[in-house]
Amino acid sequence: MAHLAAKLMTYLAEGLAPIRPIRVADVGANPIEAPPYHALAEAGLAQVWGFEPNDTARADLEAGKPDWLHVLEQAVGQPGRAVFNAYPASEMSSLYKLSRKSIGYLGHFRRHLGSESEMTVDLVGLDQLDDLPLLDLLKVDAQGAEVQVLQSGRGKLSQAIAVIAEMRFYRLYDGEPDLHELDAELRHQGFVLHKFIQPKSRMLHNSQSQRLNRRAIGSQLIDGDAVYIRSFEDRTQWSDEQIAHLACLAAAVFGSHDLALLCLDELANRNAGASLAAGYVNHLPRELRA
Repeated sequence: MAHLAAKLMTYLAEGLAPIRPIRVADVGANPIEAPPYHALAEAGLAQVWGFEPNDTARADLEAGKPDWLHVLEQAVGQPGRAVFNAYPASEMSSLYKLSRKSIGYLGHFRRHLGSESEMTVDLVGLDQLDDLPLLDLLKVDAQGAEVQVLQSGRGKLSQAIAVIAEMRFYRLYDGEPDLHELDAELRHQGFVLHKFIQPKSRMLHNSQSQRLNRRAIGSQLIDGDAVYIRSFEDRTQWSDEQIAHLACLAAAVFGSHDLALLCLDELANRNAGASLAAGYVNHLPRELRA
């Protein structure tokens, strides 16, 4: 996937030039794994503002920081004072506490219960940050606070073309919003669900757990990244730059090659020029071509 994304980015960067770097905010930029926009940024097609209030995770981000990454320490949400629950496993840290009932049912994450340290933090809304530009893409993984982050940034997201939000399918934290609340806020801002990326499920513990392949038999959905794009039904409302940016995101971040090709077709129709679509398909691996 990474090699294909890099190839497609080189092709699109040349064919769509000149193109402004895509402005990305990553709220909860804990560097546990390479972010989905990595190939885009490495190709010089993205600038990223990464928010990480956890000291340990932020230090990891700062270590060997690439030129395209701006690291910020603010905790993002509805502006005001809040209690932040810092868990030793930094990826579990949240404005909410882990739910004993949920974990009792799932049989996972028990070691994290009661391990949090409470910290008082001042939450900052995205719209309050003068140094943060209008965004093209928001990636948010805030362990239950995704709705707060979105509501705090309606101005910064007014021209955005996509959001990647961690969506909880089964509650992990007491009081965190349900998935329909996240979906409602995104639709209120003009976004529609496009796809899920790597939804995660877990095996429910039972008397035969030791005899089972946990990876193969896990059935309970937990969470996963949901990709929302600004509604593309009325493309007359989109600028050429927005469509070019969506083509790049679809190619290198979402793995949505049909969406990328639709964007390239739209650009060719608008400009009465040669389409990049055929060359794009030539770069796809054999199993994706007829």
